[in-house]
Amino acid sequence: MIQFKPLPPKEAIEFFRSKGYKIGFSWEDVWQQEHQAAFTVAKVTQLDILRDIRGGIDSALVDGTTFEDFRKNLKPLLMEKGWWGKAEMTDPVTGETNLVQLGSTRRLRTIFDTNLRTAHSEGQWQRIEAAKKSFPYLRYNANNSEHPRMEHSSWDNLVLPADDPFWQAHFPVKAWGCKCNVTQMNGKMLEQRGLKVSESPKVPQYEYINKRTGDIQKIPRGVDPSFNYPPGGRLDNLPKFITEKMDVSAPAIAASVLSGIVSGPAFKRFFDDPEGYFPVAVLPDSHAADIGANAHTVRLSAETMQKQKDVHPELTAQEYALVQSTIDSGVRVQDAEKSLIYVQEQDGYVSVVKTTGTGKAVFLTSFRKLSSDDEKRIREIKRILQKGGRKN
Repeated sequence: MIQFKPLPPKEAIEFFRSKGYKIGFSWEDVWQQEHQAAFTVAKVTQLDILRDIRGGIDSALVDGTTFEDFRKNLKPLLMEKGWWGKAEMTDPVTGETNLVQLGSTRRLRTIFDTNLRTAHSEGQWQRIEAAKKSFPYLRYNANNSEHPRMEHSSWDNLVLPADDPFWQAHFPVKAWGCKCNVTQMNGKMLEQRGLKVSESPKVPQYEYINKRTGDIQKIPRGVDPSFNYPPGGRLDNLPKFITEKMDVSAPAIAASVLSGIVSGPAFKRFFDDPEGYFPVAVLPDSHAADIGANAHTVRLSAETMQKQKDVHPELTAQEYALVQSTIDSGVRVQDAEKSLIYVQEQDGYVSVVKTTGTGKAVFLTSFRKLSSDDEKRIREIKRILQKGGRKN
């Protein structure tokens, strides 16, 4: 007998894989919308451990891995690396050393459930946006938990247009352990179920202070502070978030993290439909200093991306991951006070970066292939080397 297996949730997987990484000691260190752009686990201060946990979540999204398998596969690895049980750690913000909880079955359950639910939620919002002309309404489904929250229960069967501001604050998941969801509907479906469009609820707010930053916010009732952000914002937040975090990270670590992002679906979306900018590489501090840059993350603007596609249509999105390798192992030439050219003869690519007048940002201004003809390539490399002082 033929058995049909459900397809993996494409949008949820894309959302999860588009994330960067963020090291945080407290859950308040990675705040609200930052979760749409970065994968983090409180008190995981080693990137390799963060990658191990993320890999387990990715497998669960793609393969439907159960929590028991997730725990069974991950626990021995975490124990081997020393991230299990309780240990003394120094808080980088307060300087205090305390006994803290690292890995545990309970923590793994929270990590597993929260990341899967938020990924599915963001994936669903993407589908809602794509189909809201045909299915313009959302129905809130609460009472899915053994102990549902009173505020969430009061919204059960609430029907509102998908564009209603209520969803910006309350589209689930909006609390730890929340199992609420929504169903997208059209007028005929509402009529068949005897449902009517409701008035948008006026939800009271409460004040919350982030103890790590001192930030004071008014948060709607029924929303836990960590989840107080609108759905679907990751595409707008990701480039800015990544750039800010890469600029304050050690260049070697930043380059390693960024290479995976430029190779993934987030950059492909930027490549296909350029808007704003996207970080594509990281300069060593000494290179940034040579051109008077106060930042080391190299950005690719939408205007340059479009120009690149027009002038060099042969370049694919995947090839832009090689910008970093031209910086890491290419010959560096400073052709102007604020500009560097990198030539990597082995792979046959040239990258040009330039800092702004203030030195606050660095941009990729050109990326191209060297000629495949040996004689032309030699002449081209010679011409580049004659432009300025060779730095390495």
